[in-house]
Amino acid sequence: MWAEQAVFTSLLCRGRAGYHLVSRSRGVDESDAQALARWAPSHGALILDANNRTSVNFHPVPSGRFALSRTCAGLPEYSGRGGHQLYTHFLIIDDAALESVGFHPFSIYRDAMALGCLLYQLDPKEVLEPVRLSQLHPQRDACSWAARAGELGLPKPRLVLDRLLSEQPVRLAYTGDRAALAECLIGMLPSQAVRRASFATSLEPSAVRPFALSLVGADLK
Repeated sequence: MWAEQAVFTSLLCRGRAGYHLVSRSRGVDESDAQALARWAPSHGALILDANNRTSVNFHPVPSGRFALSRTCAGLPEYSGRGGHQLYTHFLIIDDAALESVGFHPFSIYRDAMALGCLLYQLDPKEVLEPVRLSQLHPQRDACSWAARAGELGLPKPRLVLDRLLSEQPVRLAYTGDRAALAECLIGMLPSQAVRRASFATSLEPSAVRPFALSLVGADLK
């Protein structure tokens, strides 16, 4: 399984400044690149708390593929406006790749993390290479994901799923591990619904990032 890559962050380099797509592999065309820049978060958009230091994100792109990404905080902002640089590393996968992992993007995410593909880079190269990921992933059924969601403190996941299946956006406040909860909810969706789904586990809601499922902190309930 191969995935294209891209990086969106705030860097002063190559004649450009501020937040922009600083890196991509050759398989990311201009249309997809523009979509990645539109969906990616910029300054102050990452929700940080004791249980959540990064955000896992997933959404479609114009080519018909899917963007799976990890957003984390980097160095202090070079611009002097305070706070830290946000760094979002994308993997762009096709439908066949998603199908090979049982339509569960978190399987690809965990594999990519184990390989170090999504980790922060201080000075990412302008042209990235596609990365090869594993296709061997253990799969769990919807019942096991539902049980796990209950363990995480979501008493009625069916209410959330029904809204997602009817393509109504869901904003869910949760102070625990939001990526773990999103993994359970996505694991309970049928394959066709995952193809239409999008989610962010710790990003401030925004009209320019219309995620179907947004997990947020308690103060954004």
